[in-house]
Amino acid sequence: MTPTTLSRITSLTAATALTIGLAACGRSAQTTDSAPSPTASTSAPTTTAPPTTAAPTPTSTTSPRSSAALDELVAVGAAKMHLHCAGNGDHTVLLIAGFTSDRTAFGSVEAELSASSRVCSYDRFGTGTSDAPPTPQTFATQAEDLHELLTSVHEGGPYVAVGHSFGGDIAVTFTSLFAGDVRGLLLLDASPAMWNVALCGVADDGSEGAASFVAGCAMQSEPANNSEGLAGPATFAELAKITSLGAIPMIVDSAAQHGYEGLDPSTASQLNEVWNAGQQHWASLSSAAQLVAVDHSGHQIQFDRPDLVIAQVAELNA
Repeated sequence: MTPTTLSRITSLTAATALTIGLAACGRSAQTTDSAPSPTASTSAPTTTAPPTTAAPTPTSTTSPRSSAALDELVAVGAAKMHLHCAGNGDHTVLLIAGFTSDRTAFGSVEAELSASSRVCSYDRFGTGTSDAPPTPQTFATQAEDLHELLTSVHEGGPYVAVGHSFGGDIAVTFTSLFAGDVRGLLLLDASPAMWNVALCGVADDGSEGAASFVAGCAMQSEPANNSEGLAGPATFAELAKITSLGAIPMIVDSAAQHGYEGLDPSTASQLNEVWNAGQQHWASLSSAAQLVAVDHSGHQIQFDRPDLVIAQVAELNA
């Protein structure tokens, strides 16, 4: 893709751009995620896409609720996934980390949240102490695996799903697939479904900044190129088909500051436009959504503004 094409993309509204089936990314402070950063792929997914038009029909499969502390590897299909749950409450807060990140990505807020709520965090396949992905992954398979993980150990809903960056895309998909089990959704600078085409459209001009985007694009080009086995653009095309989450209470946090160190200023500006349009799209999915511009924060909102995240989870949990 040329810079001219990238300019054309950024002029689209979020709703229009999402029909192209673009991609998203996210990485944690403990691993590789700083500002919205390059990650992409081209392999076809192996699962059915999530709902594509109207809001999903609530079909709760809520399991009995647990109150015991849990920290163990749990079988999900033929592989095992690490799950940690603590605290007590009428609802369970699900913490979903960004791309290639493990559950420690929420270390700044998890303990305080679990003082007043049931809180579960986990390592997806290919992260932390969980097994490698047994098959190529999509947001749908990851959401389905999360639901199986929780119900198999009786960590039933209702859930407040909290997703950072790439994890926000999984949270949206989880909510779409299991609407009856989700009572609230918090997106922390969630990667737009249009992000992949935008980042892969950054021209290699020989700069260090551009080189990082080129490498990130290649990283998601095949499931074998990333630890999570993500099957990229087709995965994000699935995500783009989710057009409504009904009236679910939803908070969309968008960081006020995104740095693209080493990039040409005009390219950085275009990427910011893409990112901001993506946040507006997320907020459009629910009639009960709030879009919040988070001051004094970069992409890692849970580290930069843990006070805000804790307060917003309490609001959705009320």
